[in-house]
Amino acid sequence: MSRIDAVAKNVKFAACCQISLMAANFIVRKAFVAALGEEYLGLSGLFADILSMLSLAELGFGASIIFSLYKPVAQGNVEKVKSLMELYRRAYMLVGTAVICGGLALTPYLDFFIKEMPASIRHIEWIYVMNVVNSGASYFFIYKASLLFADQKKYVEMIINAAVKLSASVLQVAALFATKNYFVYLGIMVGATFAQNLMISAQVDKRYPYLKEKNIKPLEEEDKAVIRRNVGAMVFHKLGDVAVFGTDSVITAKFISLSAVGLYSNYMLIRKALLNMIFLAFNGITSSLGNLNACESGERKIRAFYQIHFFSAWLFGCISICLLHLYNPFIALWLGEEYLFPFPIVLLIVLNFYVYCMRMPVNSMKEVMGLFWNDRYKPLLEAGVNLAVSVILAKRMGMGGVLLGTLASTIAVPFWVEPFVLFRSGLKEDLRQYFKRYAWYLAVTLSASIVTGLLCRFSSPGFLGFLWKMVLCAFVPNIIYLLVYRHTEEYQYLKDAAIRLLGKALNRIGGKRKG
Repeated sequence: MSRIDAVAKNVKFAACCQISLMAANFIVRKAFVAALGEEYLGLSGLFADILSMLSLAELGFGASIIFSLYKPVAQGNVEKVKSLMELYRRAYMLVGTAVICGGLALTPYLDFFIKEMPASIRHIEWIYVMNVVNSGASYFFIYKASLLFADQKKYVEMIINAAVKLSASVLQVAALFATKNYFVYLGIMVGATFAQNLMISAQVDKRYPYLKEKNIKPLEEEDKAVIRRNVGAMVFHKLGDVAVFGTDSVITAKFISLSAVGLYSNYMLIRKALLNMIFLAFNGITSSLGNLNACESGERKIRAFYQIHFFSAWLFGCISICLLHLYNPFIALWLGEEYLFPFPIVLLIVLNFYVYCMRMPVNSMKEVMGLFWNDRYKPLLEAGVNLAVSVILAKRMGMGGVLLGTLASTIAVPFWVEPFVLFRSGLKEDLRQYFKRYAWYLAVTLSASIVTGLLCRFSSPGFLGFLWKMVLCAFVPNIIYLLVYRHTEEYQYLKDAAIRLLGKALNRIGGKRKG
């Protein structure tokens, strides 16, 4: 299977699985709001962010060992794969234990994170404990999924995830309407997490039976040194990620209100659903990039990077335009107008989404090239800027201040540091070309968004108006992009790849019909 075919297969399954899960999540959230209300919603979002901070215990083992797996998997070096997976297993046993113990240790101090503890919610400590167990349990099994990723078979994990989560969603909706009991809802969630991880573990053991062999050689000192170095660097990256992307709900609960966290969590549910689909697609791209990095020349790597950068600009530009003009109309239809933020807040949410997503091509290339160490202090500076600005502005501007802090920290630090490291230490190319392309892509996206927004103003309110806005957001930006980019080398490459994949798909369908 070629790299393009592997990417296409992973992306295809990612899209199907994530669209199904997205629909299920919206139905579950509607039932959740109807049965329990926005304070339970805010509590759920707050605990998710607190537990994301505990993910620091992972210390970057995942990314570091996946990087080390690319080459032996591509070369079929079974002995080295076994040694790396054994190291991964031991590390994640410790990580899972640390997450559960650290999470439980925070239980007496939950009131520190909430401005006003809601009197209507009982047994908050036990709710938190169940969330801790759900979060920590994953680490004991899910490490095996890294081998599927490195071997460009991420779709196997996607199918299992989708099947288990869809089943759990049906049970959760039924439980919410039948009992209106949050503990039953959480119990189903914990059970689904265990089932999902056990099934993935069993599937990996079946596909790679050599993982059960006991004759595992210790890693060579050179390999250990590389992993130690990468893990050391990833500690800083993990700290920065958590401080920037895992603290918005915590700051909001502390300085604004738990209800504001509930409103924000609805926007984040949509954002997270989109990001999950994007991550799954980019995981397929990243695993193929890892194979390319192990086997191809420098010039081919540069060309591949700019192809992915162009694809990202088109994809994330379209998604951002859709979010900007459809976020509030969709939430109004879905949950009601009382769950809406004003347009300036929505604009900041979308800007943060776009800037974050446009970092993915750079970070994917950095990851497969093992450039963890080179910008190890960057996340600390980013985290410091984010926390300082967010806390100061949250007191003065409310939710807008929290979001401005995240945007300011991203533009001040990683926006230029990450490409600088990639181009200087990895691709060894002139960085100015990257920023010229970025500015051009951004200008085209802003223009497309303005045109789309002007046309959306003529839409009527209600469901039919929302459908018309969807049509405009689907077609107008893509038509503008097509007119602007149709003569570029990157567009021609993506068009040819799409035609080739479509031809193969049609041939397979034709073959099945004949059979």
